[in-house]
Amino acid sequence: MELRRVAPAIGLVALLAADAVLIAWAFRPAPADGYVPAAAATTSSARPTPSVKATGKFTPPTPVPVEQYVTAVGPTIAWVARAGSCANPDVLWVTGDQGATWTRNALPGRVLRLLPDSSKEAQAVGANAGTKCSLKLWATTDSGAEWGKPGDASPAWTRDPNDAQAVHTARDEAVRPCGPRNVIDLTVLDGSRAHVLCANGDVRATTDGGRNWRKSYASKNALALTMAEGGSGVIVKADSSCRGVVAVPIASGKPAELGECVVAPTVDGRISVSNGANAWWLVVGSQVFTAEEPVGPWTRTKQDPAPEG
Repeated sequence: MELRRVAPAIGLVALLAADAVLIAWAFRPAPADGYVPAAAATTSSARPTPSVKATGKFTPPTPVPVEQYVTAVGPTIAWVARAGSCANPDVLWVTGDQGATWTRNALPGRVLRLLPDSSKEAQAVGANAGTKCSLKLWATTDSGAEWGKPGDASPAWTRDPNDAQAVHTARDEAVRPCGPRNVIDLTVLDGSRAHVLCANGDVRATTDGGRNWRKSYASKNALALTMAEGGSGVIVKADSSCRGVVAVPIASGKPAELGECVVAPTVDGRISVSNGANAWWLVVGSQVFTAEEPVGPWTRTKQDPAPEG
């Protein structure tokens, strides 16, 4: 009898404690965007693999704003998310074993940027119907099974969930780095430094928190971009000679002439690349690939996050 009376109280205390942890995590200061670990610049004598000729009919993917993206934490940990809409958020998948297994959970809103610390802890920047589609910050400590109450997203970089041409900066300002064109992708180094990929292939960079954006170079048919400290990175392109995408390494801030053809079924808006802690991750449709260096080689993970759909 005593045990029956005590057990509900113990359960209530445990639930309150778990909720307190999530709330504390959600309302901690938003990252100044040195938050996602950026890989140090790497060098390699390996020559990038040229694109391979495809046979039969193939339609290369079209540059559109990234709606499914990968966020790397390190060699074994990455998150893959599909943004969804404010009214109908989509899902995410997390791996802690380099893609041998994946954990699937729901997103709290239309999330266009994830900022993970580990395979369990992450912050999400986005919007949902409950916030009237205004920008908010959520946090999870269990791979997205539960999310805390929405908090202040003013110090966080993200593409605008409501405007494909706009970027929200860590200075809590909305800017249009591509002018009247859509922002295809955003990659952030810290609170002051970021790069965008524009719909016309321009890559633009800021070092003053988004006040000014200088054109670094243009890359025709570019689909996704990631940059690391020291000017290394990867830009992903469409090419009719490759039945998938071409991953082009970037060194000293400039792309190489050749890249590796990563063969995979493509879906517009579901192509993304990311780096973290000297690891490189690429998602193409429903398939995920990893590499130790920007030049590759790119190796498919043992499992896909989910069937295409």
